[in-house]
Parts: sequence; structure tokens; C-alpha cells
Amino acid sequence: MNADVARKYAAIYLSLQKKGTKIPINDVWIAASCMEVGGRLLTRDKHFDVVDQIETIILGTG
Repeated sequence: MNADVARKYAAIYLSLQKKGTKIPINDVWIAASCMEVGGRLLTRDKHFDVVDQIETIILGTG
């Protein structure tokens, strides 16, 4: 982790808080790390649907 990831974490956390949406803290760190590298997140975790700052691909569970 570095200061840039920490700032992105704060931005995502505050955005979620303003929307009244909570996701697990570790997921916020994952989103911040993804945002830092400019990547697209491929996951089965639907929590990331509410994170506007990153592009996600949510895989089906079945």
C-alpha cells in the first residue's frame, strides 16, 4: 500500500458512505488497488457493483 492507494480508498469509502451503501472494508481496499493500477476487476463478488470508481465484470455464480 502507498499514499496514492490510501487516497483512493478514502475517495471510494466516502462515495459509498454518501450513497448509504456499505461493502466489506477489504473490498474497498481491493477496489482502491484496482483503481490505482487502472485495471478492470473480474470477480464473483457483487459488492463491487456499487463502486463507481472502477470498471468491474461480475461473473455468474453458477
